[in-house]
Amino acid sequence: MSPDASFETPSTGSAASSSTSSSSRPSNIILWVHPRSTSTAFECMLLARPDEFEVLHEPMGETWYYSKERVSKRFDDKICDESGHGELSYAKAWAEVAKPHPTMRKFSKDMAQYLIDTSSPNGTVAASFNGAETTPNNPTLIPTSELLQPHISHTFLIRHPNKAVPSYARLCYPGAPTGFDYFDPSEMGYKELRMLFDFIREETGKTPLLVESEELLKAPSKVVKAWCDHVGIEFKQEMLEWDDAPETRTHFEKWKGFHDDAAKSKGIGQTTPDAKASDTPAAPKKETTLSPELQKAADDCMEDYEYLRSFAKKEY
Repeated sequence: MSPDASFETPSTGSAASSSTSSSSRPSNIILWVHPRSTSTAFECMLLARPDEFEVLHEPMGETWYYSKERVSKRFDDKICDESGHGELSYAKAWAEVAKPHPTMRKFSKDMAQYLIDTSSPNGTVAASFNGAETTPNNPTLIPTSELLQPHISHTFLIRHPNKAVPSYARLCYPGAPTGFDYFDPSEMGYKELRMLFDFIREETGKTPLLVESEELLKAPSKVVKAWCDHVGIEFKQEMLEWDDAPETRTHFEKWKGFHDDAAKSKGIGQTTPDAKASDTPAAPKKETTLSPELQKAADDCMEDYEYLRSFAKKEY
């Protein structure tokens, strides 16, 4: 058994602290992010430790985009029906995230927006939970008792909108390999990330660990070690580099085109240029100055970004 194999098992009916101690490690760890936040580096680090971690890649996404309980309006009924995810539900998808692995720890990286329907009031629960009660301040579609189970640790990662917005937009255009044929600023997810962060902070009385992408790239050893210490993972220097293994590429295939750089990378900061445009004439060019449309989209995210950044870990 690995040094990380001692962890908390679930109990029912109480909200969880987001922190951990050396004697009580959460069995399930979630990194909540927004699109293009460099978060796949965390997945790659733990994919390189297959005997210790089961790694889930954005497990709530199919429910948000394609399912019978979908919130997103990006895809029409035909595409959703043909996706093979129509019968998914929030209850089913969340059960996979929250259920502890029998022999290992479980790590999920996901978008906060996939839990939230901003058109519904706080305290709304997805129908698939069959009328389960929640708290009136809960902005997610997951009942509070399910979201804040004691064996789950919630952590957060953010990146400056001036970097994340154009990186996402370059993958959303007519004919894009991603299948996202237009850029929708509402999918940037900073607002929802803030909503989830605030809810967890208020409900648990603990401030979740939040790290910045820029700090991760500037001082990967220090930032990754701090994150590992927080969730009870043994930090190893070799975590910062990994092989370009076929199983890594396979792991990212479900969101085609979004993670090509991460799948081919060999370490933090050791990637090809972010989100290279294809040879398709419609593919946007990578510019150093944002277009007015993208600058507005980035500016619209700034208030939520700066708010979250005020809680970011400052010393490593």
